[in-house]
Amino acid sequence: MTELVAPANLAKTLGELKKAGWKSVAVKEEIRKNAVARITAGEPLFEGVLGFEETVMPQLENALLAGHDIVFLGERGQAKTRIIRSLIFLLDEWMPIVSGSEINDDPYAPVSRQSRELVIQHGDTTPISWVHRSLRYGEKLATPDTSIADLIGEVDPIKVAEGRYLSDELTLHYGLVPRCNRGIFAINELPDLSERIQVGLLNVLEERDIQIRGYKIVCHLM
Repeated sequence: MTELVAPANLAKTLGELKKAGWKSVAVKEEIRKNAVARITAGEPLFEGVLGFEETVMPQLENALLAGHDIVFLGERGQAKTRIIRSLIFLLDEWMPIVSGSEINDDPYAPVSRQSRELVIQHGDTTPISWVHRSLRYGEKLATPDTSIADLIGEVDPIKVAEGRYLSDELTLHYGLVPRCNRGIFAINELPDLSERIQVGLLNVLEERDIQIRGYKIVCHLM
């Protein structure tokens, strides 16, 4: 397995990031920008997917440029997952996060308590890490036993046993969705997911936030 190492010239602190002029944009805007660049250069948006050039691809291109959420409909084996996974190549190669963040906190607007406190404490000396685009994708195969805790999160009993209060945000264990913050998240075979869980995910699509035991976590997802 190849270890991805960020280029040495990238910012290592919040102050350096600001001086470099890096700007934070929503995931959909990031994808749109890179899609436009490819289209302008006459390059295909996706490689290795054949047979959909006159049907699926133009519709997908329109959806990406318009910033829509996307549902792929079709029989099994029609390259739906392959196309979804290919979306990562429309992300910037490297993305800065607050070092140690479990949910890829934006250095300019951290969401988790741990990252917020780190930025308050260290200011422009806050350490920055860089995440490769290949690590900004997550997917879940929907099964009837999938729980809302798997997707959203839950209180970690081990952290409570260590002496933290239930009211402490640091007791939270983040599920798959918040761990894909500022990335792409896909659910395969959505109809197999229980209706109760599907309803629970509507708020993510509509409001772009989730609540874990009363704590609101704002997620930026494609």
